[in-house]
Amino acid sequence: MADFYLSIDDAWSRIFAMILGTRQPNDKVKEEFIFFIKERLSDAGMRLTALSEDDTMSLFPEFLEYLADGKEASGS
Repeated sequence: MADFYLSIDDAWSRIFAMILGTRQPNDKVKEEFIFFIKERLSDAGMRLTALSEDDTMSLFPEFLEYLADGKEASGS
């Protein structure tokens, strides 16, 4: 499971530093993204294993849309 979190950390850093060219948002947003990905994997019947950077990054726009709709993945 550590590989899962490491793969998310790597992609998260790349999204903000290399692609968007901005600082990372606070940790709460990252926690929401992780929870969002866990829910998507669970819904698809997949285990929490390391994701490719492309897979993680492909979920980011969906996560932004989810947040823009006023939802929180964790329900908090």
